[in-house]
Amino acid sequence: MPRITKIKDPDKQTEVVTGLLGGLNTFQDETVLKESELSKAKNIILSVDGIEPRPGILHYGGQGTATKMLGGFGYYKSDGTHELLRVTNNGNLEKKNGLSWTQIGTKTYNTAARMNFLQARDNVFLFNGIDSLSYYDGTNINVYSALTTPVGLALATQGTAGTTTYSYRVSAFNAIGETLACVSVQIATGNAILDATNYNKLTWTATAGATGYNVYGNKSTGLGETYLTTVYTNAFNDKAEFTPSTVILPPEGNTTTGIISKKAVFSQSRIFAAGDPAYPSRLFYGGVGSNIGNFSFSETGGGATDIFKNDGSEIRDLLPFQGGVIVWKDNAIYKFYFNSSGQPTLEEITRSFGGIAWRGSKHVENDVVFPAKKDGRLAFYSLGNQENYSAGVLRTNELSIKIAKDLEDVLMSNIKNAAAFYFNSIYGCAITTSDSTVNNRIWCLDTRFGAWVHWDDLHPNFFTNYIDTDSSEKLYFGDEQTGYFEEMFRDERSDNGVAVSVQFATKAFNQKQFNKFKKYWNPIFQFKDISKSGSITGDIIIDGAIVSGNFTVQTQTSGGAGVGVSLVGFTLPGDAPGGVVTSGVSADTIVQLFFIKKGRSIKYEFRSEGIDARYKFLSLAHEYRILEGKPLPSSSKFYTS
Repeated sequence: MPRITKIKDPDKQTEVVTGLLGGLNTFQDETVLKESELSKAKNIILSVDGIEPRPGILHYGGQGTATKMLGGFGYYKSDGTHELLRVTNNGNLEKKNGLSWTQIGTKTYNTAARMNFLQARDNVFLFNGIDSLSYYDGTNINVYSALTTPVGLALATQGTAGTTTYSYRVSAFNAIGETLACVSVQIATGNAILDATNYNKLTWTATAGATGYNVYGNKSTGLGETYLTTVYTNAFNDKAEFTPSTVILPPEGNTTTGIISKKAVFSQSRIFAAGDPAYPSRLFYGGVGSNIGNFSFSETGGGATDIFKNDGSEIRDLLPFQGGVIVWKDNAIYKFYFNSSGQPTLEEITRSFGGIAWRGSKHVENDVVFPAKKDGRLAFYSLGNQENYSAGVLRTNELSIKIAKDLEDVLMSNIKNAAAFYFNSIYGCAITTSDSTVNNRIWCLDTRFGAWVHWDDLHPNFFTNYIDTDSSEKLYFGDEQTGYFEEMFRDERSDNGVAVSVQFATKAFNQKQFNKFKKYWNPIFQFKDISKSGSITGDIIIDGAIVSGNFTVQTQTSGGAGVGVSLVGFTLPGDAPGGVVTSGVSADTIVQLFFIKKGRSIKYEFRSEGIDARYKFLSLAHEYRILEGKPLPSSSKFYTS
């Protein structure tokens, strides 16, 4: 007779999980996540205590006649003036005046191009890639009148004639830009050695409105005429006092009405700008001091440099960083700066990938965080100094590995319109998912925990911080679908009175034994500061597919029949205690579910959609027993010969 051995199952054990601050991780299977990580993390924010619904938004001022925001900016004048500016699809520059908006001047801008702002001194410069540069001085919008190209250039040999050929061109400039250079004029009787006696005399007709003139030329260099000097009268004697440049060529367009650019930053006491559709690889830089808005080549003005011109990519982003400007092209990242000798210098950081969105990069503590295109998907990187590398070496690191799979759900054709903020230790970047045509998801990196979540149902075109006259600083965004400024990080947990749809889920707990069945008993959840009964619902999921029970979490109850004062929530139907619901009675609510189920893993999913529903989810615990003697189902067994 066979001997029967009874295998005793291990004792019942308790698994307790606290500090669910690891954020979203969809890179790994749900069963191998860390206990602190989440398999879903929609519209939540991580706090020191735990998980809670994200802050809401509220209209800041009226909508006016606009239906879309194109740009916004906080303007601070040295006389103490604070103004919140915006440009919408009505094409007007406006400032907030109470709950309404007041138009500034009569100039209108393109009604579709996104507007970017830069304050330098007391002026706000406006860039949109279509309209010529203008600036607002606190009272008026200032534009520039175009200068005409100089005419009447005459050239004559002075002193002893020779047989050397010289060629010259002249351009005019004003406080903002430079004209085309005139047609070259040559002589073949120049002296081989120019000096105070033997020199070439240039004269031309004065250009109305010109501040000065740039002279290009001298002997043939193989480059054609190159920059020689700047003068402030319509004459010049070339006595070989200046060496022709080997890099500065005559301008290719007239910029005396202002450069055309999509984006600009301030660094090294200069304005740097890029995004001219005609010259996608060109980086403009202004002058210094009173010539801060002068982008012409001159002694006190600025200039431009083409960064790997005609390489098939364009400059996507600029950001000041460590004494220079980080320049992102589609395919590479560079640092541009002026060295100790005042010479423009370009350093390569990486050619593995580049940047994709002008409004996407932000300073985050000592580094820069920015979106990039990696292997055909969106990715987020940091740029900064790396430990164990030279202090002057900048390196990049990917921050988004844990959410890489979710970052495939992006409308890549719209990724150039991504917009980012850094506020309350959170880097957030708004992108367009594949089922939308406008930004509708904000990926948020909480830098305190290095954890990702995403905020949905918001439509930011841009973000801007604004310090009001009461010195309070708040974060706002311009709505892609309306003409509203929206104030973020409100205490309310609703979006202009509409409930925030929250969803988060834990990992699938399998006690690191995927091959064995367990029996699970009575999960217990710890909540805090529940503001409304019934605002939190959830499911228990067994083995990744079976929804085993639905539950609703209540606030603490007090008074009434039955158990009297009770710290329980709604369990499963039929198990709720009696009592009168009193919202917000307890700061600590324990919710136990009467539940017994067998499976190899267990997971918990929570949802809330109540208007201004507040709570914090702190911890969970469940009892389990590993069923040593329970065999796997026959469908999982295969016999080999």
